[in-house]
Amino acid sequence: MKYINELLKGLIIGAANILPGISGGVLAISMGVYDKIIHAVNRLFKEPVKSFRILLPYGIGALVGIVFLSLAFEYLFYTYPLQTKMAFLGMIGGGLPSLFRKGFPKGGKGKMAGLVTACLTCGAVILFTFAAERMITGSQGKAEMASGAAWLSSGTYWVPVLFLIGIIGAATMVIPGISGSMIMMMLGFYEPILQTNNACIRALSVLDFNSLFTNGIVMVPYYAGLGAGIFLFARIVEGLLSCHEQRMYQVIMGLVFSSPFVVLWDVTWNSVMTHQILAGISLSLLGYVCAVGLGGEG
Repeated sequence: MKYINELLKGLIIGAANILPGISGGVLAISMGVYDKIIHAVNRLFKEPVKSFRILLPYGIGALVGIVFLSLAFEYLFYTYPLQTKMAFLGMIGGGLPSLFRKGFPKGGKGKMAGLVTACLTCGAVILFTFAAERMITGSQGKAEMASGAAWLSSGTYWVPVLFLIGIIGAATMVIPGISGSMIMMMLGFYEPILQTNNACIRALSVLDFNSLFTNGIVMVPYYAGLGAGIFLFARIVEGLLSCHEQRMYQVIMGLVFSSPFVVLWDVTWNSVMTHQILAGISLSLLGYVCAVGLGGEG
């Protein structure tokens, strides 16, 4: 049962990383597994057997979430954007009680400074999101989006570029509160990478090995960069958590508080129906219950 629970957590984290505005790192914190995963990644070469056993179920779940659920969530995200986002917001909210305990422990000092830290972090993320929205929707953003597809189709420098994009993607996966998909949109690589990934899945489903190889070879440097970046940023984050744990969790709380704005930044509210809002609230409550059940309170 514990193994299935860990697989589900990994699946949710993996699926979150393909949705713009959703942070897989924050969801890992909400489900109480962030510290555990970061520590295991950093001990993978020192304690390979123990670390591998810890990471295996989360890794399998995340891989399934990223590779196979990308098709389902691509459909849900574009067909039911509000409801899908509200469900993830509920999951993020499920981790708030444990974050409060770690960021503001009983008898701890500097609570006012901690609140200021959380508020400043929240404000900074909102400003960043607003700037990202302007870049994505503006003329510069459109040019960047076109350039991402051009890099993939040029066949000249796409290997080092995709390796670098993978490292950037790893940073957004490891550092809580930063949406990797939103960063990919800003750089112009979200749609090309998602479409290439889905092309691999479709090719595999019909055993079209020629198409699988053609699209898969493009994704290799991206996933290589992703793996290298995870090790790099996991070490940095664990160092910060070990030296400044309480302050780090106050920062993370600010990231969580900014989540509703970040997640719902592109919703066109004037076209949203009442039943969609009610369904979104219901799914948000369900997401909260699921996060608590999977460890958000623990």
